[in-house]
Amino acid sequence: MHREDGPDRTESGASGLSGTGRGHADAKNAQTSSGQPVGARSLFSRFSIWSRASYLTLRTKVVLIVTLIGAALILFAAVFTGLNFRHNVNMEARAHVDIALGVLDQAIVRTQSFRALAPVLDAVSGSPAVAAVAIGTQQGEVLAYEGHQPINRQILAKRFVEAGRNFDRDQSSGVEAVGPVQNGIQDYAVPVVLPGGAASGVAVFSIDISLIEQSQIANAMSTMSWLFVLIIVSILTISLILHRVVVAPIEALSGFVGNKKRPPRPATGMQDEISVVTRALSDAFDDSDAKEEMLQRLASTDGLTSLGNRGWFKQSMAEAIADHREDRSLVGVLVFNIDKFKDVNDTLGHDAGDRLLQRTADILKGCTRDGDKIARIGGDEFGLILPGLRSADEALDLSYRFIRAVGAPIRFGPHELQPSCSAGITLFPQDGRDPDTLLKNADLALSRAKMEGSGMSLLYRHELHLRAIERNSIERDLRAAIRQGDLELFYQPKVDVASQRIAGAEALVRWRHPERGYIPPDVFIPVAEKSGFIGELTKWVMNEACRQIRHWQDMGLARVTVAVNVSAGDLRRPDLTDMIANMLVKHAVSPQYLELEVTESMVMQDVDMVIGTLRRLRSLGIGIGIDDFGTGYSSLAYLKRFPVQRLKIDRSFVRDLSAFGEGRVIPKVIIDLAHALSVKVVAEGVETAEQLHALAELGCDEAQGYFLGRPMPCDEFEAFLQNSPVARDTQSTQEEQAAARLPSVGGSAA
Repeated sequence: MHREDGPDRTESGASGLSGTGRGHADAKNAQTSSGQPVGARSLFSRFSIWSRASYLTLRTKVVLIVTLIGAALILFAAVFTGLNFRHNVNMEARAHVDIALGVLDQAIVRTQSFRALAPVLDAVSGSPAVAAVAIGTQQGEVLAYEGHQPINRQILAKRFVEAGRNFDRDQSSGVEAVGPVQNGIQDYAVPVVLPGGAASGVAVFSIDISLIEQSQIANAMSTMSWLFVLIIVSILTISLILHRVVVAPIEALSGFVGNKKRPPRPATGMQDEISVVTRALSDAFDDSDAKEEMLQRLASTDGLTSLGNRGWFKQSMAEAIADHREDRSLVGVLVFNIDKFKDVNDTLGHDAGDRLLQRTADILKGCTRDGDKIARIGGDEFGLILPGLRSADEALDLSYRFIRAVGAPIRFGPHELQPSCSAGITLFPQDGRDPDTLLKNADLALSRAKMEGSGMSLLYRHELHLRAIERNSIERDLRAAIRQGDLELFYQPKVDVASQRIAGAEALVRWRHPERGYIPPDVFIPVAEKSGFIGELTKWVMNEACRQIRHWQDMGLARVTVAVNVSAGDLRRPDLTDMIANMLVKHAVSPQYLELEVTESMVMQDVDMVIGTLRRLRSLGIGIGIDDFGTGYSSLAYLKRFPVQRLKIDRSFVRDLSAFGEGRVIPKVIIDLAHALSVKVVAEGVETAEQLHALAELGCDEAQGYFLGRPMPCDEFEAFLQNSPVARDTQSTQEEQAAARLPSVGGSAA
C-alpha cells in the first residue's frame, strides 16, 4: 500500500471582517444631507416614479408591466437553471462515488489486507472524475490512500473525524459531502467495513467537481436557451393578446372621446366590460348630439314667435351674401319696427303685446316669397332677408306690402287695435358687403323712417350714415365741452309790455366749438336728449344760472327772474327737485328768482307724473312757465291742474299779428284764457314795433324778441341791466330771506 506522506495542504477559506465597527459606521452614514433616512428616500423615490408612471399611456404601462414580468421570468429561469445545474453536478458526483464504492466494497470483501486493496484503490483513483481515494478510521487515522495529488494528512484526518461524527448520529444517508470545495475538488465520505471485517471505517472519495461542471455546462446552456426562447415567445404572445383584447379597444375609445366622435357600436353578442363601456359611450354621444341639436335650435330661435333670432339672422345674411356674391342680383335687408308698441304693453298688458308680436310674425311669414328669411331681431323688431331682387324699387314695394299686411286691425277682447309699423331697407352689395354693416344701415334707415311718421319705409342713403357720424361726434364733443368749460349762457331780456321795463330774462345755452365754430342749440340739444346726456347739460345750465344770479345780486344790480328750459327727460328724473334745491342752496339764491320753462307737448307726456314734479317745484317757490303754448294738444282740464304762472305764446302766432285781421284771434284767445286762470302771458319772437303794439292792445303781459333785445353774454347783459329800469319794485330783505328758506327735499346741498 502506498503510504507516502506529502506536504500539508492548507485549507483556503474566506476570511471575514469584523462586523461590529463597520456596522456602526454604515448605520451612522445611512443619512442623507437633507436629514432623510436612506430607506425613506428610496421609498419617496419609488413613489415619485410611480406617480410619474401614472401619467403614462395605457400602451406604455402595459409594455412596462409585461417587460417587468418578462425580466422576472428570465431571472427566475436563470436561478432555476443555476440550481438545476448545481443539482446535476452533485448527482453526477454522487454517482461516481457510488460506482467507486461498489468496486471498493467488492474488493474489501475478497481481500483481507490493505496491501491487497492497493491495486483496486489505484484503479478507482485512476477514473477521470475521481482525484483520490482514502480509507481511514473514524478517529482520524489514515490507513490507505491513492490519488493524483499529494496527500494532506491533517485535512484528511479532519474529514474522517467529521464523517465519523455524522455517522454516529445517524445524520448521513450513506454518502456525505464533507468539507468545502477546494481547487475544484469535493470530498465525499462513506462508511465501509475494513478488510477482515473486524472494524468499520470511513472511505473518502475526492471528486473533481470542475470536470463534472464542464460536462454539465452545455446542458445548462441548452436549458437556459430553451427557457429564454419560451419566455420571449410567451411574453410576445401575451402582449399581442393584451393589445388586441384590451389596449387597442381602450385606445380606440380614448381616440373617439378625444376627437368628440361617436365610437362604433360593438357586436350584438359582445357582453364584456369594454363592449359595455363602448355601448354606454355611444349612447352618451347620441344623447349629447340630440341635446346639442336642441340647444342650437333654441339658441337660434325666438321662443315667442318661433322665428329665428338675431344671431340666426346675421348668419343667414352671411349665407345669402356668399350665395349672391358672384351674380349681379341684389339682396335686400329689411328691418321692421312696430310703432308705439310700448303703448300696447302699457294699456292692454304684456299678454296683448305678445299676441301682437305673434300675429305680426305670422303675417310676415305668410307674405314672404320662397327663399326669403324672417327673424325677430329685437323686442318689437323683425328682420327680413330678400335675396334675388332686381332693383331697389322692388324692395320698397315689398316693404309697403308687409306694412299694409301688418296694419290690418286686430281685436283684443273689447278693444280693437290698428297697428302700424315702419321699415328701413338696405341692399347688398351697394350699401354694404357684410352682415354687420347691412344691419347697421337698415337700423339707420328705420330710425329715419320713424322720424317721418308711422307706416313709412325708407331706403338707406349714405347721408344717414354721415348724419349718424355727426351725431356721435357732437355727443362726444359736447361731453368734452362741459368738462372743459366751452359752453356759455346767453341771456335774452323779457320786457313788461305796458311799462317797457325789464321783467326778467331767459337763459339760453350757447356752444362755440373750437373747430366748428358756433353750433345752434337745435342741433346739439336733440343729440343730448337722445343720448341720455341731457341731465348733465341741464345740471350745468342750472348751476351756471344760479351762480350768475348770485353774482348779479352781489353786484347790487336790479333783481330779475331768470327762466331756464328743462327737457322731458329732466321732468322724468326723480331727483330733479333735489338737484334744483341743492343748486339754490349752494349759491344762496332765493327760489323766486328762478323760473322753469317746459313745452306744452312735454307736459302732456305722462301728465300725472309731470304734475307731481311741477307741484313739488312750485312748493319751493320756483316759477313754472309753459313754452310754445298753442302748438300742442293740451287739455284745458289739465291746464287748470298745472301749477303754472306764465304761458308763452309761440312765435308762429306772434309772426302773424297785424293791426287788423285773423292773426290776432288765437293770441287773443290765449291771453284771455290765461288771465281767466290768473296766469301771466309772455309773447316770444317779437321783432317789430307793430307786433309789440298789437300785443299791448291784446293785453299781453310780457314780451321778448330781437326787437326788445337779442340773447347776450353775461357781461353785456350786466351792462343792459345797469342802464335799463326794472318793471317791478325790489323785494324787502325780510321777504327775500323768508322766500330763501327752502323746505326739506331729502337732498343735501352740493
